[in-house]
Amino acid sequence: MKTRALAATALLLSSTSVYAAGLDRSFQNVSSIFAPDNTLSFTFSHVSPSVTGTDALGASYDVGESYEQTVLSFTKDFGENFTLGFITDQPFGADVFYNTDPTASTLGGTAADLSSEAYKLVGKYQFSPRFSLFGGIQAQTVRASVNLNGVAYRNAIAAGGTARTFNSSLPPGVPTLSGAEIGSALSRAQAAQAAGDLVALGTIVASIDNVYGAGTFSNLQAGFTGASNAFLGDNGYSYSQDAQTEYGWLIGAAYEIPEIALRLALTYHSSIDYTANTTEQILGNPVPGVVNFETPESVNIDFQTGIAKDTLLTASYRWTDFDAVDLIPTGLQSDLVNLDDGERFTLGVGRRFTENFSGSLTFSYEPEGDDDLVSPLGPTDGLFGISIGGRYTQDNMTISGGINYSWLGDARPEVGGQPVASFTDNSSVAVGFKVDFTF
Repeated sequence: MKTRALAATALLLSSTSVYAAGLDRSFQNVSSIFAPDNTLSFTFSHVSPSVTGTDALGASYDVGESYEQTVLSFTKDFGENFTLGFITDQPFGADVFYNTDPTASTLGGTAADLSSEAYKLVGKYQFSPRFSLFGGIQAQTVRASVNLNGVAYRNAIAAGGTARTFNSSLPPGVPTLSGAEIGSALSRAQAAQAAGDLVALGTIVASIDNVYGAGTFSNLQAGFTGASNAFLGDNGYSYSQDAQTEYGWLIGAAYEIPEIALRLALTYHSSIDYTANTTEQILGNPVPGVVNFETPESVNIDFQTGIAKDTLLTASYRWTDFDAVDLIPTGLQSDLVNLDDGERFTLGVGRRFTENFSGSLTFSYEPEGDDDLVSPLGPTDGLFGISIGGRYTQDNMTISGGINYSWLGDARPEVGGQPVASFTDNSSVAVGFKVDFTF
């Protein structure tokens, strides 16, 4: 068995980026550290998601924006046991736009644009033919802009602004009201008034006036109306964040049996803490501020082994701690990210058909969350995908290509814990290629 040619089929999938949970884009793959000496690699992929949904107001959405990914790596041996690799990629990102009228839909005008670049320097020391340790440092740059718009966000942000203004006027010891409580009371009062149920309307008004004084409910209504008009005048809420570069680290270990192309590798990426300057426009007011957040820590487990002549089995698992990624701007005072942890499983088989050509088939799976309520900035839940790849080698150049089709799980975007839209029957198509030169 020509193990080097066979093991290379395990990298076919790296030429095809795929739609993923949360903000994952590159999966922080560092497998190029195992490439032959003096290998320069370039990967490009294009991802086209189809993410559509509807809301109770009758609006339809098509929010999935296409994006591209590039990865560049170079691997160099220094002596028999030490390898140094350089990798640049885009580990995290988001590109979402709800392309409907904000005044006639729950989420119209909501958008997110997050991008990142990472530059890694990774060293690997081969203690024996079967055991190695690797680790390194990375510089990572993140930039982001977000717009929140539509009826759902208008009501939630206007109620929150009304609550902050009202609570600031209360004397010490008097119970405060949350934006959710004010929004609920005003919504129930509006429904009662529309139905002509004056008894129910009186009960709702009295529940607040009896605690805070006569006329309080009317003042809250007026404050909410003013905040709603300010939201409309600003074309929603906007957030922008300066590009910020910070540093993190990674560490890993690998066990190999070269005779059967077996490799088991474990890689840990640290979280990276950021402090960035921000600008918000909320309810008619520009709000400069500073936000603290982190990009998530992650664990990758990658496995491959020969299972027959010229045939390789591959498997991987990735966990990403998105639950720890909280982004709470000064003016909004609410988490813009709000994602569950990401998990991804893959299983594939590679086959060398000729001396120069190999192919692969890989399945990918991301489990659904505990419920189907998700952030509007990531309106899918779970994934199942199939990737087909091919690889051709001639002299010192190898060209790989692949295509992925993924079925995206149904989900209901929520605002303030309440579902405001429904997304079903969605998918993603990705194509990519990779070129390797060995000098």
